[in-house]
Amino acid sequence: MAEPILVATAVITGLVGAYKAYTEYKAATAKATEQKVPPPPKGEAAAQGEQAAPIIKTGVAQHGDADEQADLANFERNPARYEAAMAKVLADIAARAPAFAGQLQTIAEQANIQTGGVQGNVTVNDQGKIIGTAVGVNIGTIEGTYTVCPDDE
Repeated sequence: MAEPILVATAVITGLVGAYKAYTEYKAATAKATEQKVPPPPKGEAAAQGEQAAPIIKTGVAQHGDADEQADLANFERNPARYEAAMAKVLADIAARAPAFAGQLQTIAEQANIQTGGVQGNVTVNDQGKIIGTAVGVNIGTIEGTYTVCPDDE
């Protein structure tokens, strides 16, 4: 039996973000056509999403249950509202369908969607307040190393 392929959270988050950008671009283009104005330019994320969309749609149709397919339809209708649900759908399907997980990994690499982890610096002080830039969505476990100095309270 083949080992399951684990798709990194960053890959799924990147794919959903690109698919969201593409869905929003399509809606903006349709609105521009309706209003008889020039369509907006297609950004890099929308172009990446255009590559990822068919793989995601086909994978959810083939491997997803009725609820997951409904989540995809909801995401396409309102991507901002259903972005987290779509990430969970992709993670769940990838966990049980290694072929789909492999397709997600491949399309992320081909579309040059983030495949590494999120890296950054955060400063914790003043009774545990976190000060720093937070970017992206983290679904899963976050690990870190903490150093406590002798003069810390």
